[in-house]
Amino acid sequence: MSDEELKNEIEWMKQLAEQGRTSPVLGGSIGVWWGSLSFIMMLVHWGALTQRLPIAIESIGWWWLSYAVIGSIGTVLLSQRLRKKSGANSLNNRVSGAAWMLAGIGIFTFAIGVVIGVFTFGAPYWLFNAILPVAFICYGIAHGVAGALTSSRVSGSTAAVSFAMALVLFPFLLGSTIYLIAAFAVLLIVVLPISAQKSGWA
Repeated sequence: MSDEELKNEIEWMKQLAEQGRTSPVLGGSIGVWWGSLSFIMMLVHWGALTQRLPIAIESIGWWWLSYAVIGSIGTVLLSQRLRKKSGANSLNNRVSGAAWMLAGIGIFTFAIGVVIGVFTFGAPYWLFNAILPVAFICYGIAHGVAGALTSSRVSGSTAAVSFAMALVLFPFLLGSTIYLIAAFAVLLIVVLPISAQKSGWA
């Protein structure tokens, strides 16, 4: 490689690094989508447990399955829009996207483990409630990654709130109130960063 080619390579890498540093983290619409669905689903679950809604608790598994299917379809559609936006392929967005994907996989894996444990090995039903604090821990990790990438105080604060909410939820594992608390916590954790960082809306 000649000196000129080496200089061009170095310049290209510098431009790539600068683009990654300055590109906003996209995906706010996906966050709102899942946050809204989660808010509704948690209220439905709470309403079924407390009999405030005419929904049999035995059918709640089908509600959660529908939630996952609808959420996934919406994510695919919104992701197609995101790919067309400027900076969608920047380092920031690729790393942040991977963090959120892995967070989702972590929550899903834990949930499947609970289902297997409860219905195959007779584990207690309250383990389903444990999915909620685990989810907030995963949210905190993903928000923390986004905050580290962008040096955003909002994302960093949201990560801290997510971890704090996980701690708040643990004492409520054996009751229905955990779903009501989690429902409004999801709204707080979704609305806060998107309101403060409108560039994340897509």
